[in-house]
Amino acid sequence: MSIEVPPGKKLIFRKWRTCPVTGKRIYAKTVFPMLVDDVR
Repeated sequence: MSIEVPPGKKLIFRKWRTCPVTGKRIYAKTVFPMLVDDVR
């Protein structure tokens, strides 16, 4: 499986993500792939 990463973004992997509705962390048994801004 290949994920296309657009320019200006990077792919990170975490065991949690933040719920957009409640703002609480959601933990998983596996990792969540997330696209974030690539700021240096």
